[in-house]
Amino acid sequence: MPLADETKESAQARWTRPFKPKGGPRYIQIAEMIAESIQSGSLQSGDQVPPQRTLAAQLGVDLTTVTRAYAEARNRGLIASYSGRGSFVTGVSEPGAEVRIDLTMNIPPQPANGAMAELVGKGLDDVLRRNRIEALSTYQDEPTTRSALQAAQGWLKPALGDLDTRALSVCSGSQAAIFAILASCAKPGDTLLCDPLTYPGLLLAARQLGLRVLAVEGDADGMRPDALERAQQQSGARLVYLNPTFNNPTAHTMPIGRRQQIAATVLRLDLTLIEDDPYRYLLDDAPAAIATLTGGANTFYLASLSKCLWPSLRTSFVLPPRRDTGERLQSGLRAASMGCSALLLGLVEHWIRSGTAKQLVQEIQREARARQQLAGSLLTAPVQTHPTGIHLWLALPAHWNQNLFTHALDELGVNVASADSFSVAPQTQDAVRVSLGGPADQASLGSALRKIDALLKEDRRRSSRAFV
Repeated sequence: MPLADETKESAQARWTRPFKPKGGPRYIQIAEMIAESIQSGSLQSGDQVPPQRTLAAQLGVDLTTVTRAYAEARNRGLIASYSGRGSFVTGVSEPGAEVRIDLTMNIPPQPANGAMAELVGKGLDDVLRRNRIEALSTYQDEPTTRSALQAAQGWLKPALGDLDTRALSVCSGSQAAIFAILASCAKPGDTLLCDPLTYPGLLLAARQLGLRVLAVEGDADGMRPDALERAQQQSGARLVYLNPTFNNPTAHTMPIGRRQQIAATVLRLDLTLIEDDPYRYLLDDAPAAIATLTGGANTFYLASLSKCLWPSLRTSFVLPPRRDTGERLQSGLRAASMGCSALLLGLVEHWIRSGTAKQLVQEIQREARARQQLAGSLLTAPVQTHPTGIHLWLALPAHWNQNLFTHALDELGVNVASADSFSVAPQTQDAVRVSLGGPADQASLGSALRKIDALLKEDRRRSSRAFV
């Protein structure tokens, strides 16, 4: 090989570094080398990465490892490959073209291996092979639902332990479950207690049903038991809603000690707790569910598959309180819809029983971790989050308020959710929730995060709320 070519190939691979002994599979480490080099500027748009055989020889790995690494990098949107030409760092959009990046939707990221479409296709093929089309064409067929619930009981075992799950119900998403629970447990004018910042779907359902929503004070560990008791005594409320594991929007997780105190308070005051737990399976270190600490008494436990598997499944499982048959809940669900799609329930069951669901969670965790690491490297402001969470909570500096910031960011082609979208009261802290799962790849996410960080550093001091 001519000396000039050797020099060129050597320069192409200057971004490589030694493998880390406990850094994960080597093909993932190579993909991360590419990502880190793009972030640092060592690799620029249009730069060619080395031929696979050249890089394999330089790093001392087999060709298959590099092939998998480049496939991983392509799936992340870092490089593009062209037959006969090689692989290149992906380019930017054409000048003047508007590319909007939506960081408002809290959905899990697609696995970096690009396997979601294949998993869905294979799963549906299996469902159609195993079931008569007539059975999949009815409204919530009882045998199909019962079989899916049996699979769900196994799926929920790590979260619910030895709780009796025979009354478990399935519904078309947690939003439907929340509405049905509120409708069955409260009447217009009743009070619902929750955190000051909470799931917008809860606020929507409560207001639609004419309920009064009252925020309960918290501290660094979450809702305070003494504040919960005081709020209950003052309002006469019988219902409490909590999202204690990787809270939406604050990304805070209530520690086990506080969960025990809340469980004891709920039982002592004979309150009904709605424990919404959609993010548990993304976190390997989640504390025990509050439902297990109450022994299932006085507690509705909600587990959605939308945040840990795939939003299009539109499937959630609800365990009513101990000794509650779930009939009122079922009546509420029937009043709102005709149940879940038999086809989607078949896919859910297949994924759980075949182990695909567990595998998919691991892939999503891995991609979420990579996106969180990307956010950590690009955002210089402190954030609250979790290493495998799918959003982060960003408190704004004093020179920004949330309305001006989200408007200015919108003008840059990036959308985030402001704190007032989650607030029970009109006045709230100036902060935004940044959802990391929506962008199709890490390159798009990185572009949005750079814009966020640059805007945070701008100082546009005004009397902000007077202008919005």
